[in-house]
Amino acid sequence: MNKAKRREILEITVGVILLSLGFYFFLLPLGLVIGGVMGVAVLIQDQVPVSTFMYIANIILLIIGGIFLGKVFFFKTVYATLLSPTLVFILEKTIDSNYFMRHMNESPLLIGATFGGLFIGAGLGIVVRNNGTTGGIDVVQRILNKFLNIPFSTAMYFTDGAVIFIAMLINFQLGLYAVGSMIIIGIIVDRLAIEGKAGYTVFIVSSNSDLLQQKIYEKIDRGLTKVKVVGGYSKQDKELIICTVDRRELYPFKMIIKETDPTAFTFVTKTKEALGQGFSREDAKW
Repeated sequence: MNKAKRREILEITVGVILLSLGFYFFLLPLGLVIGGVMGVAVLIQDQVPVSTFMYIANIILLIIGGIFLGKVFFFKTVYATLLSPTLVFILEKTIDSNYFMRHMNESPLLIGATFGGLFIGAGLGIVVRNNGTTGGIDVVQRILNKFLNIPFSTAMYFTDGAVIFIAMLINFQLGLYAVGSMIIIGIIVDRLAIEGKAGYTVFIVSSNSDLLQQKIYEKIDRGLTKVKVVGGYSKQDKELIICTVDRRELYPFKMIIKETDPTAFTFVTKTKEALGQGFSREDAKW
């Protein structure tokens, strides 16, 4: 197993641990239903143990995910899918879910919804960033994202919202807090899963593009794209360099331009998401 794969598995493990802790210690003891398999488990916890229902539902949805999303997805997902209910099962047998919340004398619902959302959002965001899933309703959200091009956070609002709506019919106040928690989760997932791959795209029109290209390769080891352009005023043929870098590389990149060709026309745009060969350090240069 290579280093990148080990890191991916480690990050997915950390993500699942975070969301399991957030669910078990903050949402479950208060009966907050944030949607998905965990939300349904809260609704029927008096009839079926939480971890038992999670096992059953996750395995069924894992099979569905394997059918629609392929074998690679199935084998990559099976680990996190089984890890989450396993952690909840271990916690059920060792620690009372009310261990922390029983000490919250003021605004327990607000604290539970906020910190539950933070933990679950962070955990889920880390898992999604590594192209994994925790199973359950996440599989449905992935299917909606893949086949209907629905943003992951929107799919999450739609599927989880249906479960929360049912919870609101049972207890409207708890449902409102659950909505707030779900919004927090959605924001954090987008920040970690999408903006975590964000960067800046630099466009440079230079009369010394070959030297500039060489310096970029030498100093920040980034690939780039060169496009033939024509100056609107001068009518001269020039080359436009396009290069996407991450946040840490932007300042040294600008210094390279300043030192190599101070007269180069440069503009920088914020790139919400950068995918494909050439941006990730695990990928080869373009």
